Amino acid sequence: MSLIQVNKPKYTIYKLIPNKSIRNQGTYKIARAINSVHKSPLEIFKLDGRKLVINMPHKVGYFMRMMKSSVEFYLIIPKGFESYFKDKLSDVWTNITMEEVDEVPRDDGLFYQLVYLKEDGLSIAVDRRSNDLLNSTLSVVESLEEGDVAGVFYNFIPTSQYGWKYKHKSTIDKARKRKPIERDKTGLIFLLKMVLSLIDSLMINLSEAIGGKRLDNGESVLTSLFERDAVTLSDETIKKGNLQVIDTQILVYGKSSNQQRQRNIAKSMVQSFDSVIGDNELVGNRIKIKFNPMSYSVGKDKIKVSDLEAQNFIALAGRDLLEQYKFVEHVETHETEVPEDLRHGVMCIGVNKYRGREQVAYLSNDEQFRNLLTLLIGPTRAGKSNLIANLVIDAIEAGECAIIFDFIENCELSDEIARLFPKDKVLEIRCDDFNNLQGLGYNEVGVSNDKFKQYENAKRQTSNMLTLVNSIHADDSRLSPKMERYLESASLVVFISGGSIRDVFGVLQNHKTRKHFLDRVPKNQYENMSEYMESLMELDDYDKDGVLVGTKLNLVIGIIDRMNILKRNTYVEMMLKRDTKNNINLVKEMQKNQLITIKMPQNMFTTDGEKDIFTTYWITKIWLALQIRADMIRDRKDRVKVNLIIDELYQVENTEKFLTSKLSQIAKFIMKPIVSCHYINQLRFMREELRSANTSYMLISGCDKKNFDELKNELYPFTEDDLRDLPRYHSLNYIKCKDGYARFITKLPGDVKKRRKAVL
Repeated sequence: MSLIQVNKPKYTIYKLIPNKSIRNQGTYKIARAINSVHKSPLEIFKLDGRKLVINMPHKVGYFMRMMKSSVEFYLIIPKGFESYFKDKLSDVWTNITMEEVDEVPRDDGLFYQLVYLKEDGLSIAVDRRSNDLLNSTLSVVESLEEGDVAGVFYNFIPTSQYGWKYKHKSTIDKARKRKPIERDKTGLIFLLKMVLSLIDSLMINLSEAIGGKRLDNGESVLTSLFERDAVTLSDETIKKGNLQVIDTQILVYGKSSNQQRQRNIAKSMVQSFDSVIGDNELVGNRIKIKFNPMSYSVGKDKIKVSDLEAQNFIALAGRDLLEQYKFVEHVETHETEVPEDLRHGVMCIGVNKYRGREQVAYLSNDEQFRNLLTLLIGPTRAGKSNLIANLVIDAIEAGECAIIFDFIENCELSDEIARLFPKDKVLEIRCDDFNNLQGLGYNEVGVSNDKFKQYENAKRQTSNMLTLVNSIHADDSRLSPKMERYLESASLVVFISGGSIRDVFGVLQNHKTRKHFLDRVPKNQYENMSEYMESLMELDDYDKDGVLVGTKLNLVIGIIDRMNILKRNTYVEMMLKRDTKNNINLVKEMQKNQLITIKMPQNMFTTDGEKDIFTTYWITKIWLALQIRADMIRDRKDRVKVNLIIDELYQVENTEKFLTSKLSQIAKFIMKPIVSCHYINQLRFMREELRSANTSYMLISGCDKKNFDELKNELYPFTEDDLRDLPRYHSLNYIKCKDGYARFITKLPGDVKKRRKAVL
């Protein structure tokens, strides 16, 4: 059994990735943190029974490695101190990214060890506002060629402060007395100065003995020989005695396939330290060493540097240097953490990177927030379609329903997403298929034997009918209140007795059709319908003998004009002629775990107005289906969540108006709108409502700065530069969560085709 157990230190290695918010003014705190993990002799040597346990002391390493096209920073810390150092680094370098790696790159080459020219008590230049040493070191990169490497390694060894003040005072006294203070005690210059100093002392003592007093205040002719070497002590040197010091080893090196260039690189690295010459300076001694950054000691010499001096060494590139040396690996944008409640859910919006750690982010799945509108903002080819496809997959896999409301070009979006699912998971509604056209009407309401229910159903259909007709701009104005009254009356009379939209127009134009539907109004509805029936009778036109001969068309001319515009579109005209009994029932289909695609290709319409009318019809139909479903299924938990995806909503203004008017209600009906656009200000009607509707925003890479300006206050601490510097297929997000709003960046979900191939 061994009586001695030696425990060697183990280390964790972090790759430090800077960002543009980096400042180096406080890195002396990191030096103090390093020194605070010093082990006393009692901690190094311990008895465990009869066994002597030796816990070897540890160190901290800071390494900057430079190549022609990249610069990397590494920090080596003892295991067990990870949290402690992370806190210190986060305090000094805001939002620093620390990626744990397995090893530090090791290079051979030409090595120099840097030591003080003079004794440790004298300080090099210290300026907390300056990055002179880092600037000078990085400038070496400009001389590197492909395959060349330059590096500087700082080996910090925590040390006791015992005896430091005495040693510092000794150096200061010698400096003030102009005695030699070179670190190398064997050099010819040091020996010459020492001899002259001894002779000077003897002459002073001799003069005192003869004359009884010091000559010239203790100065002699020999002393004047040292005038040129007199040290004017800086504040940094004076203060160094009261500062913490840490034993430090500094290695610099150059590596190249060309020996001359290798020497030049190494010498340039040594010369870069001229930028911090003060009372003291760092000089390079060439050494032969097998570089191992994990060793406790590298080289034979150590110097004592103050925490303020160490600030020169422990530095990262900030905004100015990152813009000058764009190849320095860094985080382009500000980093923030994803809140806990957005780290799990259904609809994934990508992966957030925070200080080297990846966090998957989701839209809120909170019962109160999961149905709120999400706005996707990004230019063409920015990745919106792929994001939408991923959100749809998430929804379907979670048992939800998704409706793609597609009126863009040839409906490529809905086609591409539909191909990702088996046919039994897709309901395709092709609005341009003449053989399978739906009848124009709101068949979802059905017929009820309940008196109140049937009346309510008729009122709902009428409300949507008014929206549809008012979306038809015959003279760029709404119908007059009187005409709206006639349209409302005709709609109620028709719908209360099971008629269609086509019948509504018939009742308004034809006295026989009008009489037919007035006669069909159930008697138990007369109490509800009498005023509307009377209003409708005002349209009857009688001859001088009191015989009903026609309709006073002048009273409904605005409605007729709109009906004629409606019928200009071939598809709408055909739908008006069709019965609604074979229509798809959206209420039933919404309750299924499936994808519903409503395809309205651009070639169906000759004008934007026609497209707007058609999309308005379908959005009112969806809204009515939601209301009917809510009546049928009272418990919200039993309703399947419906996700309504509308790409480029701004193209259809009346549809946008209608959806805007329902934003405050639609979440209660378990439907989540997902809307995309290029600019927020394209949504002329919805724009102001978005904030009050607790909308979540995703600003995708490539967004115009105007989008950022729209949300500037909300997105703080992110800046316009963060949006500008977003890598491709990334998003700056402002997402509703339980604590208000979260702001963070995500890399958008990956290629949806690969994802589905792996699943299907």
